[in-house]
Amino acid sequence: VWYPITSSVLSKLSFDTGIFPFATGDTITGAISGASAPILAVTGNIVIGDLYLGTITGGPFQDNETITGAIDGSAVADGTTSLVFGSFTNVDTAALDYVWAYKNRLFFIEKESLSAWYLPVDSLVGAASEIPLGGVFSLGGSLLFGSSWSLDSGSGGAGLSEQCVFVTTEGEVAVFQGGNPGDPADWSLVNTYRIGRPLGKRAHIRAGGDLVIATTIGAVPLSQAVQRDYAALSPSAVSYPIEDAWNEAVLNRTGSPWTCAVWPSAQMVLVAPPTVNDQPPVIYVANSRTGAWAPFTNWDATCLLVFKERCFYGSADGKVVEANVTGMDQGVAYTATYVPLFDDISSPASLKIAKMARPVLRSAVPVAEQVSLQADFQVTLPPNPDAAAQADTSSWGAGVWGESVWGREGLVNTYQNWRVIFGNGYAIAPAIQITSGSAVPLDTEVVRFDLAVEFSDQMT
Repeated sequence: VWYPITSSVLSKLSFDTGIFPFATGDTITGAISGASAPILAVTGNIVIGDLYLGTITGGPFQDNETITGAIDGSAVADGTTSLVFGSFTNVDTAALDYVWAYKNRLFFIEKESLSAWYLPVDSLVGAASEIPLGGVFSLGGSLLFGSSWSLDSGSGGAGLSEQCVFVTTEGEVAVFQGGNPGDPADWSLVNTYRIGRPLGKRAHIRAGGDLVIATTIGAVPLSQAVQRDYAALSPSAVSYPIEDAWNEAVLNRTGSPWTCAVWPSAQMVLVAPPTVNDQPPVIYVANSRTGAWAPFTNWDATCLLVFKERCFYGSADGKVVEANVTGMDQGVAYTATYVPLFDDISSPASLKIAKMARPVLRSAVPVAEQVSLQADFQVTLPPNPDAAAQADTSSWGAGVWGESVWGREGLVNTYQNWRVIFGNGYAIAPAIQITSGSAVPLDTEVVRFDLAVEFSDQMT
């Protein structure tokens, strides 16, 4: 049950012997007590259930009294009210649009302002207190999000200590230390730092104790912003290997927020720019171990969430999609493409004429790879190949009861077939395309490429 946390307390009143259904937004009144309260939520059915109520006026409801709604609804109170949680005061909760926990307190961002709010220790409600930060940030803007962050406390071998950070729309970060913002002896500003403009309030991830923020200059670790000037941050960005693609995305995909997530079991870091300005859907994915990047096309994600080692994203057309669960993209075959770096093979002045190529692949299922040659830093791929036929006998809905093996895992085989290829160039790169179109996920590893080429003569 979802209900708003407001300046009113939330109480629960059970009912039974219902005759007419209650409706959210109506007001109920007790026939004996005269108590009344707005209905914030209803659970159960017409006969028996629970009413979640706002502020009660006129005295407490009594057990076994008839309760009726002003518009509709009639039943008998089954007991008296119980407090679900108290009121949230001093600020309208509708004005708060981001929350995080730091040292057993909840902190909030007041949207379109430079004010943050916090609650008492170990509290979900209560009297919120303001942290005015207008005098801290010189570039203006408004607060976008906040987070806890581990900072090396430096001298004395004290190691890491937890800090509270506030990030603005203009790319300023204020770092505070301490546990009680209301006590000057237990709350102080460490410093303010510059990063690029953040690309959304959910466009950041935790990497150990560090915070990596997707900005206009790249995915910047906050630890690097502490050590380097803003002008020198770009080469330190996690996204530096795809700097050109990142900058192009920042230029063409403005106006809507980005979102990021870490998928630990899949060893993936996902960055989802918005699908706007006639740009195609894409997610930039990094290998969390090696830092290598790749684009996942046709994933139109507006938000990302990893739950119980499963990755879900919300799409622009209102769907919730689970990622990487079959060998197809929502029932449609897709093609994976691999193009390594171009190489002049230590002879930049010689023309290389390709003869044959052998991709060395490891896969639990047969693959029908298509190999081609790319030359002189131009990637021109042939049409996508067809998917190899796969046996789905161990997949749910495809196996035959009594014949198929439950949960069988295929043996990983090595495939290394020589292919005749054509093309030439001074700097070359073999490319491989593999189409996946089965219910079984296609998990193929490219180990290496063997390439047979002929060098042209050099003339001086």
